Amino acid sequence: MNEKILNKISKYIGDYKLIGPGDTVIAGVSGGADSMCMLLILEELSEKLDFKVIVAHVNHGIRGKDAEKDAEFVKEYCEKNKIQFELSCKDIPALAKETGTTCEEAGRNFRYEFFSELCEKYGARSIAVAHNSGDNAETVLFNIFRGSGIGGLKGILPVRTIRSAFGELKIIRPVLVLSREEIEGYLRERGQGYCTDATNNEDAYTRNRIRNVILPEARKGINSNVTGHLENLSRQAAEVFDFIEQETDRYSYIISETAGPDKTGKLVKVDCTVLKSLHPVLKKSILRHAFERAAGRLKDVEEVHIEDMLRLSENTSGKKISLPYGIVAVKEYDDILLIKENIPQKKDITVELTIVDRDTLPAQIPNEDDVKWFDLEKITNATELRTMREGDYLVIGKDAHKKSLKRFMIDSKIPLHEREDILLLTEGSHVLWVVGYRRDDSCLVSGSTQKVLIAKKIHL
Repeated sequence: MNEKILNKISKYIGDYKLIGPGDTVIAGVSGGADSMCMLLILEELSEKLDFKVIVAHVNHGIRGKDAEKDAEFVKEYCEKNKIQFELSCKDIPALAKETGTTCEEAGRNFRYEFFSELCEKYGARSIAVAHNSGDNAETVLFNIFRGSGIGGLKGILPVRTIRSAFGELKIIRPVLVLSREEIEGYLRERGQGYCTDATNNEDAYTRNRIRNVILPEARKGINSNVTGHLENLSRQAAEVFDFIEQETDRYSYIISETAGPDKTGKLVKVDCTVLKSLHPVLKKSILRHAFERAAGRLKDVEEVHIEDMLRLSENTSGKKISLPYGIVAVKEYDDILLIKENIPQKKDITVELTIVDRDTLPAQIPNEDDVKWFDLEKITNATELRTMREGDYLVIGKDAHKKSLKRFMIDSKIPLHEREDILLLTEGSHVLWVVGYRRDDSCLVSGSTQKVLIAKKIHL
């Protein structure tokens, strides 16, 4: 089996040009099965393919003694096998609080900053991470369930380029072609142990439910090769997406930029005379690119926002819609203008966010209008404090009913002239708390909650 796996990975590295002769690769190794398998395989192939491996490990300051044991495990392996080892320790919960992001996002951002610094130190251009084919299947399903477009069907790519302070770097995934069963079988044959993170078996996390409940049921009741079929779908989607991106680039000339109306910021313009003649798929792709140029990012931008822009492009002049990140889209004659709007928030209140361990808080959740508790692990995207936008919604009741923010405000008899000034705590279009009115019901603290996000209304 060892030889079969090595040949499979060697071919995969060659097919996708993951590593070239003379390369230095920074390998992110947590000590888990996937990363240990990746490290062993890279070691085996390094002489044959002529590259060097540097091991990097991050202690996220979350799992206490267990995390310290994982770091020591990887360090001892590297010392025994004469591999350069680099360790970084960081209080990720504190960083998440400081940056206003989730622990997952803060941890990911910190890891890649650390890996990028090591690339500069060792002259490397590639960072190897240990996703497997099961991770890819989970990602495809996760993206489908949360409503992403065709880009989400790409899943996890074998290689992607990122920009860092030290130039362009490659993120490579050398074991993405292997299943979890192949990985564990390889480690057994090599007699290599690995660390286990107990949180991987807790179904409270969305991805874990997909891994531990949904995929096993699909294998059992629908198709035993569901992971392989999702892998094929993701590769086909990647090819289709690349084709759409190439076609979009051909029409990049219809997107232009100028200074904003007040001579600050940015105004992005889309020529609708050309746009209207194109296929709807291409129209949406062009509008998505235009929005990214106006806002600087696409995270939390949903298909509904692109559909709204498409409808706007077909409307008469003078129409206007609000989009994420304070972007306003206006139809002006034959153009769509995307403008960064400075939306004033109420100056007399704000919201203070704090992340704490559940076991340090009182057993009774306080019933206070100005303080709300949220299960941090149920919040999947970065939180934002802002005013209302088109497409905002709450999740209400035990049946998880989605209710538009507009309908909630109508039902709550909130005067129209007050609505645009009400402060919201959100993740994307999902409203977690209509400050001063009510919170939604999707992130309630439960018996399995480990980390609590406390939001407190503060009068300035």
